[in-house]
Amino acid sequence: MKVWRFVGFDDGFCRNKAFIVGCVTAGTYVEGFLIDEIEVDGFDVTEKIVKLVKGSRFGVQIKCIFLDGVTFAGFNVADVKEINERTGIPVVVVMRRMPNFEEIEKALRNLDGFERRLETIKKAGEILRAEGLFVQLAGCELNDAKTFIRASRLKGKVPEPLRIAHLVASALIHGESKRR
Repeated sequence: MKVWRFVGFDDGFCRNKAFIVGCVTAGTYVEGFLIDEIEVDGFDVTEKIVKLVKGSRFGVQIKCIFLDGVTFAGFNVADVKEINERTGIPVVVVMRRMPNFEEIEKALRNLDGFERRLETIKKAGEILRAEGLFVQLAGCELNDAKTFIRASRLKGKVPEPLRIAHLVASALIHGESKRR
């Protein structure tokens, strides 16, 4: 059986310090990490994810990029379509709950670049159900996303690269891992 490589990105942040952490797996086996700093409520997360993936020795082998939502470090919004276009790799945004867009829009109004942030969130596309999760897709179909999720889970609903990225990102900020 062929084992696919995945990368899952999550953030860790507190006040003015933030990291984007990518966990690379072969199936569910952890093979490496991609880490960079990002701006809290900034506009650099898309560029950083693209740079990390394309600059990685794993980049050409990655079958799917998983994102833990589209907002990182507060409201540093990832452009899912751009990440897919620039890397050529399918992107699956994974969420445990349906986002409350009314609350998100209300919070965004307090930040510079409100329209840009809101447009990038909307650009991520329709939210669908897959494998007990909510997902948004770029560069793949729903059946592909379901296959990627199943192939990347160890236990529970969340893909293993996202679960591990969360633990590492949390440890970088808090000094220890926080549970997902």
